[in-house]
Amino acid sequence: MSESTVEILEEKLTQLLGESVPDQAVYNINAAMELAGILETKGFTFQLKDMCPKSMTETNWRATFLKEDAVFSAENSQSSVAVCMAAVDALSGPLPGNKN
Repeated sequence: MSESTVEILEEKLTQLLGESVPDQAVYNINAAMELAGILETKGFTFQLKDMCPKSMTETNWRATFLKEDAVFSAENSQSSVAVCMAAVDALSGPLPGNKN
């Protein structure tokens, strides 16, 4: 993932959550998990799954946020990036029953 893409992702998180975004969430899985916790307080359920569990050389993570009947998922080789991408999608995406 290019540096500019990561910067855009960080900007979107800041726009959506303000100062409550954990520092370095895009780069650090512990901070990304804090971000997932923030979304859980907003009513989302969170899942993180290793899509290549038996591979010694490949990584692909799927982060998913669920709320009501809506599913917001993202995949990336870096788990923290997958979490942040899914979080941006969840925070900016329409939920069933809302007129977004």
